[in-house]
Amino acid sequence: MKKYWIFIIACLGACLVPFAGMAVHPTTVTTENKAMAEFPKLKTEEGAWNLDYFQEFEAYFQEHFAFRNELIYADAKIQTSLFGVSNVDTVIYGTEGWLYYTSTLEDYLGTGRMSDREIYNLAHNISLVWQYVEEKGSDFLLTVPPNKNTLYGGNMPYYDSHIADKTHNVDLLEPKLQELGVPYADLLKLFRQEDETLYLKRDSHWNQKGALMAYWCIMDGLGYAYEDYKEAPVTRAKDENGDLNRMLYTFYGEKELNYHYGIEQKHSYANDAESVEDVWIETEGQTGRGTLLMFRDSFGNTLIPLLADQFEKAWFTKEVPYGLESLMEQYHPDTVVLEKVERNLSEYLTMPPIISSPKTERPQAAETIESDTTISLKTLEYDFNYYKISGKVADGLLKEETDILVCINGDCRRAYHTKENGYEVYIKKNEIDTWPAEIQVLTADQGISKRVQTRQLEKGE
Repeated sequence: MKKYWIFIIACLGACLVPFAGMAVHPTTVTTENKAMAEFPKLKTEEGAWNLDYFQEFEAYFQEHFAFRNELIYADAKIQTSLFGVSNVDTVIYGTEGWLYYTSTLEDYLGTGRMSDREIYNLAHNISLVWQYVEEKGSDFLLTVPPNKNTLYGGNMPYYDSHIADKTHNVDLLEPKLQELGVPYADLLKLFRQEDETLYLKRDSHWNQKGALMAYWCIMDGLGYAYEDYKEAPVTRAKDENGDLNRMLYTFYGEKELNYHYGIEQKHSYANDAESVEDVWIETEGQTGRGTLLMFRDSFGNTLIPLLADQFEKAWFTKEVPYGLESLMEQYHPDTVVLEKVERNLSEYLTMPPIISSPKTERPQAAETIESDTTISLKTLEYDFNYYKISGKVADGLLKEETDILVCINGDCRRAYHTKENGYEVYIKKNEIDTWPAEIQVLTADQGISKRVQTRQLEKGE
């Protein structure tokens, strides 16, 4: 009987360690990309009892209990070593120690492949942004860093038999962009023609050599002269603690080799940014010329030090959706670059850049037909200075490359295309001065136009 009591006491003691240990070794740092929960207060700022105290304490305990990071690491090592699987939803554990971002799985399997109509819509939306930027007198360039398993899928685990389509959305997008004339720095082609692996095994991004090559590709795409750093001294060190490595193993994962280039940085931050992880970064270069506005994601972290030196001033932002028009009106950049990773390309359909939709001539011989096409008018939630006119064109009225036009009181605009048959038009509020406003939706395909819906809308409807 005594041995059972010893076992019970040992189990209870083990369960109490995370709680009791908080007195001497609480968890105060995390590798998760979020702020840690604060210890809850018994009363609110208004002096009332905090009715959510116990829920907030539970959240605090879950993030701060003693030895949390060590226990997560131990569990990860057991599951990857013995069972070859990841213990976190965001990371796929591959062969030979390779780690992949789970959000890229649909792209890899082809189950998230866009339809031909959606690919056209994607290219169409980007072309509207390009035309807007060009009309403002600025140069434009789009670039798309490929997912790691698009380039290096050989170490993905046990998924090959489940691949539905080996063609990726980024493969289909490039010829459409070329057809529409959109300036594009093709990083997929660049990396595919290289024999060397240029992404990190335990990170979702390229290594520093890959970043340097991406920088060359962007500057070549813009047609600008630039410093290529080919004569810069280079070393390799096993000091890279990748993002996927930290997600899976917290602070204790094995580091890997990365390149280090002896490049003297000639730019400086012009705002209170502390690192390339910041959402908004302003830089001033000592030797660069012109100005750059770049919309970027985490792949831009390694590009910022390279690009910032090439421009007199540069602004880098992670905001989504892109507040493009307001930033261009504020800063008047010479150059605009859009960089978005392959796995997030659909954001150009669901959250297109905020610009006043381009005007176009009103079709004179449009046939009027009855349809279930919908129209709504609301304040744009991302920027209250705009109205968003949106809806869906009735099924069967759109071919693969049919464009959608929206006329407001006779003023015709080219619409963003969303998903298969949706549309959105952004217009500054002060540009609609007659209410109720007459909204017409038209389709245009190879010179044939159809008026598919007309509505009278009151302000704020």
